[in-house]
Amino acid sequence: MICLVLSFLVLLGTQLSPTLQREVKGIVGESVTFPSVQVSQFIDLIQGDSATIRTVAEVINGTITNTQPDFKDRVTWDNQSGFFKIWDLRTNDSGVYTVQSLGTQKNSTFNLTVFNRVSRPQVSRVSQVSDRCSLLCSVSNGREVTLSWQREGETLTNTSNPDLNTPLTLPLETEGLSHSYSCVASNPVSTETLTVRPEVHGFERVSKPHIFQEIGGIKSCSLLCSVRNGREVTLSWQREGETLNHTSNPDLNTPLTLPLETEGLSHSYSCVASNPVLGAVGV
Repeated sequence: MICLVLSFLVLLGTQLSPTLQREVKGIVGESVTFPSVQVSQFIDLIQGDSATIRTVAEVINGTITNTQPDFKDRVTWDNQSGFFKIWDLRTNDSGVYTVQSLGTQKNSTFNLTVFNRVSRPQVSRVSQVSDRCSLLCSVSNGREVTLSWQREGETLTNTSNPDLNTPLTLPLETEGLSHSYSCVASNPVSTETLTVRPEVHGFERVSKPHIFQEIGGIKSCSLLCSVRNGREVTLSWQREGETLNHTSNPDLNTPLTLPLETEGLSHSYSCVASNPVLGAVGV
């Protein structure tokens, strides 16, 4: 009966004594602290506004009790500071909270918004023409997430979308290949940045070359290696790390081919396709 009376008085006091709400931002899985105006042996943590109010936890004679089931083992109270703390935050914990001491008009009201940390953005190359590269940055959407392209700390373009089921995407046409660009995903509690160099993203990963045997003899073999051509791709034959011959072609629509006449049958040979940035693929 005493608990019911105390709860009624506290709720009534909250309805009659509106206070300025302080904005509080929390992160999923972490904690948030609600300070009280005055330390008391009778103090409550209340959730909701005047239309929908419920007591999350009560402190009676300095002991926290009557915690709501969905906050069980997640709410603590410090008897020295009078602070309530909610642990292991969830997005549905967002809402208005009031800390009020029984028998006083002194209370603290907070508007809590709980955010997930933003995901790390991903960048893909759309096209490459001469020294200009078209890039596309994407990230999973979320509450108040913004995606932007930056260069040397300056924001070039940005986007957001209230439809949280739609991933955020943002294109960029680079100005030459000498600058570094950063794709930045952010919300009020976290930021993730991916910095790219167009001279790297402007290259496609080299394909795996294929080897064909043309003529086989008793002591030698004629081989032909081929690979799909690309920007600054070189095709070479190697033996024990030594390059025997190589070829390239500025006509990117023409596959690269390179013949080899082996010297006997006791050696191993490697056909290697490479470009200046993404390394080599050999067989």
